[in-house]
Amino acid sequence: TPEPASLPTHQFTFAMMTVSRLEPEKHIEDVLAALQIIVAKYPMTGLFIVGSGSERAKLEALVETLSLRGKVVFLGECANATALMRDAQAFIQVSSYEGYGRTLVEAALARVPIVTTDVGIVGEVFKNEQEVLAVPIHDPVAIAKAVERLIEDNSLRQMLPINARVAAETHLAAMGDIPARIVADFAVALRHER
Repeated sequence: TPEPASLPTHQFTFAMMTVSRLEPEKHIEDVLAALQIIVAKYPMTGLFIVGSGSERAKLEALVETLSLRGKVVFLGECANATALMRDAQAFIQVSSYEGYGRTLVEAALARVPIVTTDVGIVGEVFKNEQEVLAVPIHDPVAIAKAVERLIEDNSLRQMLPINARVAAETHLAAMGDIPARIVADFAVALRHER
């Protein structure tokens, strides 16, 4: 497990976090649009964005446009992102596609409630309403509603991460050590060719 880490000092009573390359397919602008909806109802909500990429300047400008100054903190690249997740009240991932979803597994192991689009391993490893709150792609209103549910529903906020962690651990145990499996498969294939 990573060393414990804390998010920078902040005034948020509900801190959301996203860890992502700041690229168009990650739709961080949808998280910002959702945050604008959420802070109208829960003004002490904030967002930490971990990652770098070509969209950063555009996203920083959008923070100003949406009057979210002071509500969004860009942390850039962080080696301890998984440890930081433990200090957040929600993890948000809203990309339009994910090859696999390693960050979701990390968030589940960090025991943070997850709001995610229904992509990658969502549905297969993490079930909507049981381990995560899954939302449609490009739907800031749905993202906002899911986060508001986490803010308002203490039992949901506690249940989801417990279930998600079990699902992630079960998934990882079933997958086994993939690099070791590849080496073993390769060794078997070489023996059969001789």
